[in-house]
Amino acid sequence: MPKIYKVQVNEAIKLSCRGNKDFELKKNDWCIIRCGRYDDYGRVINVDSVSADKDTRNLPSVKRRATLVDQGKAHENSVRSKSFHRQALSKITDLKLPMKLIVTHYAFDRSLVVFVFTAPERVDFRELVRELSQTLKISVEFRQIGPRDYAGMIGGVETCGRVLCCSTFLTNFVSINMKMAKDQGLALNPSNIIGACGRLKCCLSYEHEGYKMLMQSLPKVGSRCKCEGCDGKVIDRNPLTQTVKVSLEDGGRVVTVPVSEITRA
Repeated sequence: MPKIYKVQVNEAIKLSCRGNKDFELKKNDWCIIRCGRYDDYGRVINVDSVSADKDTRNLPSVKRRATLVDQGKAHENSVRSKSFHRQALSKITDLKLPMKLIVTHYAFDRSLVVFVFTAPERVDFRELVRELSQTLKISVEFRQIGPRDYAGMIGGVETCGRVLCCSTFLTNFVSINMKMAKDQGLALNPSNIIGACGRLKCCLSYEHEGYKMLMQSLPKVGSRCKCEGCDGKVIDRNPLTQTVKVSLEDGGRVVTVPVSEITRA
């Protein structure tokens, strides 16, 4: 079965690459990959199998395993990229561009320099690219990353006391929305649901499907029901305990009962 390798090129660049039928790689193996018009060097951080009918032709491809010679060349590139980084910072300051340069990557075959940055909005960096290309005498590319990617790069500790998921085991970001927090009955307090990156926490998605399944057996809040021989209205529900809180019309009592003990209207 064809393999898809998630390859980490540097702190900010991770690529999904199609495998090579002549050999297989495992996690933490170093390899040389072909990314369109240039070759690069990186470490495998995840391995997935895909169906044979999945079209992977547009993905970068793994060319071969990396050697010690490749490792030495990659180290030289890393040292040289620091000089490129300083020159780019100087140009950004001169042009007064509202962007923060995070990391500079010199491609393995030395045909391209990639500058990774963050910015609150889109930045017109065309003049910056022209000036750097003329100065460095090499192809230049700028890539903007979001706050989640940046948080994963620098790491940190969340309110749960654990190291950020994005800087440890997460290899892909899924879409997170406020409905996930509401479905799990979480207090919509920013300190509870906003992560270090300033966006909704990735962990909101971990148990969401389970909560959705548990919610299917519970009546909706506001629905009419009969409980303890009296009519009432559901005012709250707990998917984990499979109980509902019912406001009874008999004296305005509020009771919490298992969902199996109510009759829906």
